[in-house]
Amino acid sequence: MLFRSVLMQFLLVKENGPEQFHAWEEEFRDIERWIESLESPRWPWVVDEPLAERGRGLFLRHCADCHGVAGRGATELAAYPDRIVDIAEVGTDRVRLDSLTAKERGDLNRSWFGHFGEAAAAVRDRESPTGYVAPPLDGIWASAPYFHNGSVPTLWHVLHPGDRPVVWKRTATGYDRARVGLEVEEMEAMPVAAGGKKLASAERRRHFDTTRPGKSGKGHDFPDVLDESEKAAVLEYLKTL
Repeated sequence: MLFRSVLMQFLLVKENGPEQFHAWEEEFRDIERWIESLESPRWPWVVDEPLAERGRGLFLRHCADCHGVAGRGATELAAYPDRIVDIAEVGTDRVRLDSLTAKERGDLNRSWFGHFGEAAAAVRDRESPTGYVAPPLDGIWASAPYFHNGSVPTLWHVLHPGDRPVVWKRTATGYDRARVGLEVEEMEAMPVAAGGKKLASAERRRHFDTTRPGKSGKGHDFPDVLDESEKAAVLEYLKTL
Protein backbone atom coordinates (compact mmCIF):
# COMPACT_ATOMS: atom_id res chain seq x y z
CA MET A 1 0.00 0.00 0.00
CA LEU A 2 1.32 3.43 -0.90
CA PHE A 3 1.49 5.74 2.08
CA ARG A 4 3.19 8.68 0.36
CA SER A 5 0.08 10.86 0.46
CA VAL A 6 -0.62 10.03 4.10
CA LEU A 7 2.92 11.12 4.99
CA MET A 8 2.37 14.38 3.15
CA GLN A 9 -0.85 15.23 5.00
CA PHE A 10 1.21 16.07 8.09
CA LEU A 11 2.49 19.10 6.18
CA LEU A 12 -1.01 20.55 6.07
CA VAL A 13 -0.60 24.17 7.07
CA LYS A 14 -2.09 27.20 5.41
CA GLU A 15 1.23 28.11 3.79
CA ASN A 16 1.26 24.86 1.75
CA GLY A 17 -1.26 24.92 -1.06
CA PRO A 18 -2.07 22.26 -3.70
CA GLU A 19 0.72 23.44 -6.00
CA GLN A 20 3.32 22.87 -3.28
CA PHE A 21 2.09 19.33 -2.61
CA HIS A 22 2.23 18.42 -6.29
CA ALA A 23 5.73 19.86 -6.50
CA TRP A 24 6.82 17.75 -3.52
CA GLU A 25 5.22 14.49 -4.66
CA GLU A 26 8.24 13.06 -6.48
CA GLU A 27 10.47 13.83 -3.50
CA PHE A 28 8.05 11.97 -1.25
CA ARG A 29 8.11 9.04 -3.67
CA ASP A 30 11.87 8.92 -3.03
CA ILE A 31 11.30 9.09 0.74
CA GLU A 32 8.78 6.26 0.49
CA ARG A 33 11.19 4.10 -1.52
CA TRP A 34 13.92 4.73 1.06
CA ILE A 35 11.62 3.77 3.94
CA GLU A 36 10.63 0.57 2.13
CA SER A 37 14.30 -0.32 1.64
CA LEU A 38 15.11 -0.27 5.35
CA GLU A 39 15.67 -3.50 7.26
CA SER A 40 14.97 -3.98 10.94
CA PRO A 41 18.03 -3.84 13.20
CA ARG A 42 19.44 -7.02 14.72
CA TRP A 43 19.33 -7.65 18.47
CA PRO A 44 22.86 -6.60 19.50
CA TRP A 45 23.24 -9.02 22.40
CA VAL A 46 23.26 -12.79 22.81
CA VAL A 47 20.10 -14.76 21.96
CA ASP A 48 19.30 -18.13 23.56
CA GLU A 49 18.80 -19.89 20.22
CA PRO A 50 17.08 -23.09 21.50
CA LEU A 51 14.68 -21.02 23.60
CA ALA A 52 14.01 -18.68 20.68
CA GLU A 53 13.28 -21.66 18.41
CA ARG A 54 10.73 -22.93 20.91
CA GLY A 55 9.25 -19.45 21.00
CA ARG A 56 9.05 -19.40 17.21
CA GLY A 57 6.79 -22.43 17.25
CA LEU A 58 4.57 -20.87 19.88
CA PHE A 59 4.44 -17.61 17.93
CA LEU A 60 3.36 -19.43 14.77
CA ARG A 61 0.56 -21.20 16.66
CA HIS A 62 -0.71 -18.29 18.72
CA CYS A 63 0.33 -14.98 17.11
CA ALA A 64 1.00 -15.32 13.38
CA ASP A 65 -2.66 -15.39 12.31
CA CYS A 66 -2.89 -11.70 13.21
CA HIS A 67 0.69 -10.43 13.03
CA GLY A 68 2.02 -12.61 10.23
CA VAL A 69 5.58 -13.90 10.27
CA ALA A 70 8.16 -11.17 10.60
CA GLY A 71 11.92 -11.18 10.58
CA ARG A 72 14.60 -12.59 8.33
CA GLY A 73 13.76 -15.67 6.31
CA ALA A 74 10.04 -15.02 6.62
CA THR A 75 9.32 -15.06 2.89
CA GLU A 76 8.94 -18.85 2.90
CA LEU A 77 6.29 -18.60 5.60
CA ALA A 78 2.93 -16.93 5.96
CA ALA A 79 2.59 -13.45 4.49
CA TYR A 80 1.56 -10.51 6.65
CA PRO A 81 -2.28 -10.69 6.75
CA ASP A 82 -2.98 -6.94 7.31
CA ARG A 83 -5.79 -8.05 9.61
CA ILE A 84 -8.16 -5.73 11.45
CA VAL A 85 -8.89 -7.17 14.91
CA ASP A 86 -12.29 -6.19 16.30
CA ILE A 87 -12.04 -3.81 19.26
CA ALA A 88 -14.20 -6.15 21.36
CA GLU A 89 -11.68 -8.93 20.74
CA VAL A 90 -8.44 -7.02 21.25
CA GLY A 91 -9.78 -4.86 24.09
CA THR A 92 -7.23 -2.07 23.83
CA ASP A 93 -8.00 1.62 24.30
CA ARG A 94 -10.65 2.64 21.77
CA VAL A 95 -10.31 6.44 21.89
CA ARG A 96 -8.24 6.51 18.72
CA LEU A 97 -10.77 4.28 16.93
CA ASP A 98 -13.61 6.62 17.88
CA SER A 99 -11.74 9.86 17.15
CA LEU A 100 -13.01 10.17 13.56
CA THR A 101 -16.47 9.57 12.15
CA ALA A 102 -17.08 7.47 9.04
CA LYS A 103 -17.80 10.71 7.17
CA GLU A 104 -14.48 12.24 8.24
CA ARG A 105 -12.60 9.12 7.16
CA GLY A 106 -14.51 9.11 3.91
CA ASP A 107 -13.65 12.74 3.24
CA LEU A 108 -9.96 11.87 3.68
CA ASN A 109 -10.19 8.80 1.45
CA ARG A 110 -11.89 10.79 -1.31
CA SER A 111 -9.32 13.55 -1.13
CA TRP A 112 -5.94 13.58 -2.87
CA PHE A 113 -4.42 12.29 0.37
CA GLY A 114 -6.44 9.09 0.18
CA HIS A 115 -5.60 7.99 -3.36
CA PHE A 116 -4.07 4.56 -2.80
CA GLY A 117 -5.66 2.72 -5.70
CA GLU A 118 -7.16 -0.06 -3.52
CA ALA A 119 -10.37 -1.91 -4.17
CA ALA A 120 -13.58 -0.35 -2.91
CA ALA A 121 -13.82 -2.91 -0.08
CA ALA A 122 -10.47 -1.81 1.32
CA VAL A 123 -11.57 1.82 1.25
CA ARG A 124 -14.79 0.92 3.10
CA ASP A 125 -12.76 -0.89 5.77
CA ARG A 126 -10.81 2.29 6.37
CA GLU A 127 -13.97 4.40 6.60
CA SER A 128 -15.82 2.19 9.11
CA PRO A 129 -13.20 0.10 10.89
CA THR A 130 -14.31 -2.24 13.66
CA GLY A 131 -10.95 -2.24 15.43
CA TYR A 132 -7.22 -1.87 14.89
CA VAL A 133 -4.85 -3.44 12.36
CA ALA A 134 -2.47 -5.93 13.96
CA PRO A 135 0.95 -4.60 12.92
CA PRO A 136 3.86 -6.61 11.52
CA LEU A 137 6.51 -7.22 14.18
CA ASP A 138 9.77 -6.76 12.27
CA GLY A 139 12.27 -5.13 14.62
CA ILE A 140 9.70 -5.16 17.43
CA TRP A 141 12.41 -5.34 20.10
CA ALA A 142 13.63 -1.88 19.02
CA SER A 143 10.27 -0.12 18.82
CA ALA A 144 9.12 0.30 22.43
CA PRO A 145 6.78 1.47 23.86
CA TYR A 146 4.00 -0.79 22.63
CA PHE A 147 0.35 -0.69 21.56
CA HIS A 148 -1.04 2.01 19.31
CA ASN A 149 -0.93 4.56 22.14
CA GLY A 150 2.51 3.67 23.51
CA SER A 151 1.06 2.63 26.86
CA VAL A 152 3.10 -0.55 27.46
CA PRO A 153 6.84 -0.06 28.08
CA THR A 154 8.25 -3.55 27.34
CA LEU A 155 7.48 -6.76 25.50
CA TRP A 156 7.49 -8.53 28.87
CA HIS A 157 4.56 -6.33 29.88
CA VAL A 158 2.82 -7.09 26.58
CA LEU A 159 3.10 -10.78 27.48
CA HIS A 160 1.97 -10.19 31.09
CA PRO A 161 -1.29 -8.20 30.89
CA GLY A 162 -1.91 -8.37 34.65
CA ASP A 163 1.46 -6.83 35.49
CA ARG A 164 1.36 -3.71 33.34
CA PRO A 165 2.12 -0.55 35.31
CA VAL A 166 -0.57 2.02 35.97
CA VAL A 167 1.97 4.83 35.77
CA TRP A 168 5.53 4.58 34.50
CA LYS A 169 8.49 6.81 33.84
CA ARG A 170 11.64 6.10 31.87
CA THR A 171 14.88 5.83 33.79
CA ALA A 172 18.09 7.59 32.88
CA THR A 173 19.66 4.27 31.82
CA GLY A 174 17.18 3.70 29.04
CA TYR A 175 16.93 0.10 27.76
CA ASP A 176 15.76 -3.01 29.62
CA ARG A 177 17.41 -6.06 28.03
CA ALA A 178 15.68 -8.54 30.31
CA ARG A 179 12.14 -7.35 29.67
CA VAL A 180 12.94 -6.04 26.17
CA GLY A 181 11.89 -2.44 25.96
CA LEU A 182 12.14 0.78 27.90
CA GLU A 183 13.69 0.65 31.34
CA VAL A 184 11.07 2.24 33.57
CA GLU A 185 10.14 3.12 37.10
CA GLU A 186 6.66 1.73 37.85
CA MET A 187 4.07 3.43 40.07
CA GLU A 188 0.52 2.69 41.24
CA ALA A 189 -0.56 6.30 40.71
CA MET A 190 0.78 9.66 39.61
CA PRO A 191 3.14 11.00 42.25
CA VAL A 192 2.51 14.36 43.87
CA ALA A 193 4.83 17.18 44.80
CA ALA A 194 5.60 18.35 48.31
CA GLY A 195 2.50 19.34 50.24
CA GLY A 196 0.29 17.12 48.11
CA LYS A 197 0.32 19.49 45.16
CA LYS A 198 0.34 18.41 41.53
CA LEU A 199 3.68 17.95 39.89
CA ALA A 200 4.85 20.74 37.63
CA SER A 201 3.65 20.21 34.07
CA ALA A 202 7.16 19.45 32.78
CA GLU A 203 7.55 16.68 35.37
CA ARG A 204 4.04 15.30 34.74
CA ARG A 205 4.91 14.89 31.07
CA ARG A 206 7.74 12.54 32.03
CA HIS A 207 5.17 10.09 33.41
CA PHE A 208 2.86 7.90 31.34
CA ASP A 209 -0.46 7.70 33.19
CA THR A 210 -2.62 4.89 31.82
CA THR A 211 -5.69 6.16 33.70
CA ARG A 212 -5.98 9.14 31.38
CA PRO A 213 -8.38 9.07 28.40
CA GLY A 214 -6.76 7.46 25.38
CA LYS A 215 -3.82 6.15 27.43
CA SER A 216 -5.09 2.82 28.73
CA GLY A 217 -2.64 -0.10 28.74
CA LYS A 218 -5.36 -2.75 29.02
CA GLY A 219 -6.33 -5.30 26.40
CA HIS A 220 -4.47 -7.70 24.12
CA ASP A 221 -4.87 -10.41 26.78
CA PHE A 222 -4.10 -13.19 24.28
CA PRO A 223 -0.71 -14.05 25.90
CA ASP A 224 -2.51 -15.33 28.99
CA VAL A 225 -3.12 -18.66 27.21
CA LEU A 226 0.63 -19.26 27.62
CA ASP A 227 2.35 -20.42 30.79
CA GLU A 228 5.39 -18.61 32.17
CA SER A 229 7.95 -20.77 30.37
CA GLU A 230 6.11 -20.30 27.07
CA LYS A 231 6.01 -16.54 27.54
CA ALA A 232 9.77 -16.55 28.16
CA ALA A 233 10.28 -18.49 24.93
CA VAL A 234 8.14 -16.10 22.89
CA LEU A 235 9.97 -13.14 24.41
CA GLU A 236 13.29 -14.67 23.33
CA TYR A 237 11.98 -15.26 19.82
CA LEU A 238 10.81 -11.66 19.50
CA LYS A 239 14.43 -10.57 19.91
CA THR A 240 15.24 -12.27 16.59
CA LEU A 241 12.70 -10.41 14.44
